[in-house]
Amino acid sequence: MRWLGHASFYLESPEGVRLVTDPFGPEVFPVPSVNADIVTISHEHFDHNHLDGIKGEPQVWRGLTPDGADWENFDKSFKDIHAYTVPAYHDKNEGSQRGKNAVFVLEMGDMRLVHLGDLGHLLNEEQVKQIGRVDLLMLPVGGYFTIDAEEAWQIIEALKPKVIVPMHYLVEGMENFPIAGVDNFLGDRKNVRHFEEIDLSSVKLPEQQEIWVFERSKS
Repeated sequence: MRWLGHASFYLESPEGVRLVTDPFGPEVFPVPSVNADIVTISHEHFDHNHLDGIKGEPQVWRGLTPDGADWENFDKSFKDIHAYTVPAYHDKNEGSQRGKNAVFVLEMGDMRLVHLGDLGHLLNEEQVKQIGRVDLLMLPVGGYFTIDAEEAWQIIEALKPKVIVPMHYLVEGMENFPIAGVDNFLGDRKNVRHFEEIDLSSVKLPEQQEIWVFERSKS
């Protein structure tokens, strides 16, 4: 697992299936060139659905219809990856400001990973139930376009993931993004580990909840 930046991660399953989440366009960072078998897209915005940097002939798993107007009823498997989506919104007003968003639940081997996309609101009880057990949670923390740090911690309390991976926050090189950096989210918490990348197939999940902060990969 490595972080390409923004809401985009590169994941590899135990059987070697390569999956990229929410690829961003050049307006965010220079687009990395990466090989993938699967690309997941939580919603149809330029910083989450840019496919030009993806090599190979990946399956594109969309949480919304291509026009972004409605949710897909998504539930699909490929080799040792199974994924389904949970409908959500990009804002607190049922999508009236920024549209719809899809939460991706990814089952890879024995691990359940959840990517919240550009979630813009707190989860209700039904959404928490549909998401289910969470081993690793990728969630936005920068605010403005999405939930902010305080709201992110409320969602963490609801989902109780073993590992928290913050995303969608301000880092060096981003311009014209009015979002906060990761320090607002981390505060003075001590259960923070830093990675360039990690092999999920061999990692042992922590007994006590941890926050994994990834350095942005340039490739």
